[in-house]
Parts: sequence; structure tokens; C-alpha cells
Amino acid sequence: MTSRRTFRDSSGLAELHVAPRARAWTAALLAVALGAAATGARGQGGPPLVADDPETPGDDNWETNLAFIAGRSRARSAVAMPDVDINYGLGERIQLKLDMPLESVRNSGGDWKTGLGAVQIGVKWRFVDGGESGLSVSTYPQLLSSWVRASTRRGIADPGRQFLLPVEVAFPVGEFRLDLEVGRNFVTSGPSQWVAGAILGHACRAGTECLLELRETVDAQGSSLLVNLGLHHDLGLHHDLSRSLSLIAALGREFGPSSTEPRSVLFYLGVQIRR
Repeated sequence: MTSRRTFRDSSGLAELHVAPRARAWTAALLAVALGAAATGARGQGGPPLVADDPETPGDDNWETNLAFIAGRSRARSAVAMPDVDINYGLGERIQLKLDMPLESVRNSGGDWKTGLGAVQIGVKWRFVDGGESGLSVSTYPQLLSSWVRASTRRGIADPGRQFLLPVEVAFPVGEFRLDLEVGRNFVTSGPSQWVAGAILGHACRAGTECLLELRETVDAQGSSLLVNLGLHHDLGLHHDLSRSLSLIAALGREFGPSSTEPRSVLFYLGVQIRR
């Protein structure tokens, strides 16, 4: 389950390159999992990462992520504080999502502007459920749009809408669990995109999971690759609270074509509340 606020321009990336590049890094990630399966970790999608997995909160359960998210590129800086990501389990296989950020943005050389950022709503449906030891597959349609005209007019939220239609797959690889996501992002105010992501996790210590995410975004103009390192830490491991409260964090960089410098830096720090 995820918040996809990467604060990146929706223009960008070359459709011709998505297949070979996505296959290459996904195969590399799978090879790592096969070679290190004895370490006892599993992949975990969703906050603080960008790509998602097929998991849902469970029937009548809530998952709320309260986060500070920051992104920076050469032309623009943006901060969401807080980003409020609310998820509800409708049955065991369906998840409803509402993500609303209070966002501050500044273009290079300009002043900071603050307001409600683009709001994201979504519905996840896990239509293949193999349990903890089997294959799980879901789809997670999500609509991102500005709900406040003033935010669009002041440049806080982009005009138009984005509709993401992905498929998520998770399956065990030894003692790992690998998460893969591929989808199409339909953008009304710019080029539409293909996205592909993979996540692999490792149990750093009791109650703590270290995460590696690779996510490529591609459209008719080029491609970019996000490399993201994340952390999921249960708080109060030996108490009942550990089942409902976690610290989540991630730090990543986005790379454009190989001839350019890194395009942006991404940072996520928050708490995840489950009940």
C-alpha cells in the first residue's frame, strides 16, 4: 500500500526503452533474491516506497500513514507536511484509499507556496490470493487530481488528471517475498507513462526490515530510474502497540538518461498506524 508522491514532473520518459531496461533490472533483483534466500527476509510494498504490493489491510481494518515527504530537482522543491494516506479494508481482498497532502512548493528563485496538493483516490482488488506461501496478484486503479482551483492556479498542484492502472504481483523466493508492479499512467496534461517497479526486503534485525526499490518511468520523451532505500521498523516490539504502530522511512534518487546528472532526491519519514 503506497503513497506515490515523488514530486516529479509528469513529462519524461521513452516508451521504446521500457521493456529491455525493466527486464534487465528486474532479472538482476530476482537473481539477488535467489542467491540470498537463506537470509530470511521478504519484500514489502507500499509506504515508504512508491511501488505497491497485493496486500490489503484486512476486513474492516484501517491503515493510516502520516508522513513528511520532500523532493528536490534542479528546478523545483516540494514538501508535504503532513501527507495523510488513509486506507480501509473492505473485505479481505479490497482496499479503499484516500491520500491528501498539505504541500509547499518552490520553483527555482521563487517563493514558497502552500496549499492542498493533488489528492489521490484508489481501489485495490487482490484477485489471486495464494496466502503467505503462494502467488498473489492485484490491480490498483488510482486517480490523482487537484481538488482546489487555487492550488492549481498557484502551481502547487498540476492541472489535469492522472489515472494509474497497474498490476501488482508478489510471490515467495526461498525466504524472500518479491514484489513486482507494472502499469500505465494516463496523464491528461502531458505524456502518458509506463511504470515498472520491483521491491526486495531483508530482515536487518528483529522488528526491522530494510528495503530496496527500483522503479522505472517511461514515456515518449525518455526514461528515469528511481533507486530507493527504505526502512520499516515496528515500535514497541514486545507490546500490543507493535501490532499497530511502525516507523517508516526512505531515501532515494532518480536518474535520467545516462548522460545526465541525477535529476532529483526523494525523502520519506512517517509513522504507520494499523487497527
